[in-house]
Amino acid sequence: MGTVTVVIGGVRSGKTGWAEREALKRQDETGSNLVYLASGVSFDQEMQERIERHQRDRENEQWLTIEQPVDLPEAIKNIPERAIVVWDCVTTWLTNELMRESKKAQILHDLSYFIESVRVQADLYIVSNEVLCEPVFIEGFTSVYQRLIGEIHQMLVKESNCAVEMEAGLALIRKGEMLR
Repeated sequence: MGTVTVVIGGVRSGKTGWAEREALKRQDETGSNLVYLASGVSFDQEMQERIERHQRDRENEQWLTIEQPVDLPEAIKNIPERAIVVWDCVTTWLTNELMRESKKAQILHDLSYFIESVRVQADLYIVSNEVLCEPVFIEGFTSVYQRLIGEIHQMLVKESNCAVEMEAGLALIRKGEMLR
């Protein structure tokens, strides 16, 4: 059975890069396949450029990239056995789900199913953004999003073997310990 590491941090905290480096170290130790599960959707030129840059960054490191912005159960079908998966990013996925008007129960079910299914065959690094680190005007969609992402983060930490908070490029271990 694989392990689950949750990596949460603010914008530009280094969370994705850290998860990728840890996955590469783990791959060196185990010889497992590297999988990058991307939740990004290109709604504008800036996001398209970011997606393309991330794809180029992984080209020389034998990553299998799965572009799956919404359907986590579908993504499972494309993850090889003995894999190390970096899923970037929970908050983007949640936004995509809420924009599709998915219901909370279905969102939590799909997320739980995804984690349990992947951990049977792979190590999983889950990357997510902090929320509520800045004061925001909360109403409607934003309020639903913030409550639900907070609940999801609590669930992820509970289900994880290791929880990491990224602060300015430093990995602060909040639960468990790093694989070595």
